[in-house]
Amino acid sequence: MQTSPAPAPPVDALLSWRLAVAGRLVRSLADATAGAPAGGGAALAVLMHLGDEDGLTQVELARRQRVEAPTMCRLVDRLERAGLVTRVRRPDDRRAVRVTLTPEGRRTADRGRREVEALEERAFAGLDPDERAALAALLERVLGSLGPAEAA
Repeated sequence: MQTSPAPAPPVDALLSWRLAVAGRLVRSLADATAGAPAGGGAALAVLMHLGDEDGLTQVELARRQRVEAPTMCRLVDRLERAGLVTRVRRPDDRRAVRVTLTPEGRRTADRGRREVEALEERAFAGLDPDERAALAALLERVLGSLGPAEAA
């Protein structure tokens, strides 16, 4: 006797769906923050990465944000037009372009970081520190299973 397959779970029960919805909601809130420059949350993330380590190359920024190099190039173009970053060619390798914050870019990154920290506190208010640490570790494993950042 043939058994019928188990019914598929509803979309709302899928972890990947929940993760996608949570990510979209967080990004929408980040895009709406007063500190978000043209380009929204993605642009703010670039500024925050540069706030952590100024002078990263466009390739390294793309890797850290898991986007393709042309996408990062367009984003840096917008940030440069807005006066938030400058591009500096490395004298030893003219193909490598380092991105540095302008003073206004630094102020925007700092303001944005404070707003993102407040958003993170709001998003994870229902979790205690141990649960936050466990979630961070689990998400790191999920990201790892989707492939290394270099493959983005």
